Amino acid sequence: MSTSELADLERLLVRVLPDPMGFAERVFQELVGRLAVDSPVAGPLTVAAAGEPTVQEVIADRNVLVAAALGACTCWGQDPDCPLCLGEGSAGWTQPDRRLYQEYVEPANLRMLGEDGSASRNPHAEPAMEGAPE
Repeated sequence: MSTSELADLERLLVRVLPDPMGFAERVFQELVGRLAVDSPVAGPLTVAAAGEPTVQEVIADRNVLVAAALGACTCWGQDPDCPLCLGEGSAGWTQPDRRLYQEYVEPANLRMLGEDGSASRNPHAEPAMEGAPE
């Protein structure tokens, strides 16, 4: 990870997490706890080459970005045992990241509303999702 990527990650964590240092501490303690256990590995290890993220890492990273864009915890408020939000972290839980909102959310809003800000009346457009504004 380059220095600029690390700085970007730090800025994101500061915006998303109410207590980034506490979060880092909890992650570290969890890692130490897992490494200290004397149980054998449950299955074969998969080692990824440096610089090649796994599919799971890509999905997890995308989840963090979209959650930040919507001001949500990465558990999306679905985990009452979440150490960050205690299950309260649905969209709008914290201030959304403006840049990420513009990248991930605004294009969908524009598509839903149409170019002039009113609901799209294109007869060839896909039908609106249930519960979506028309």
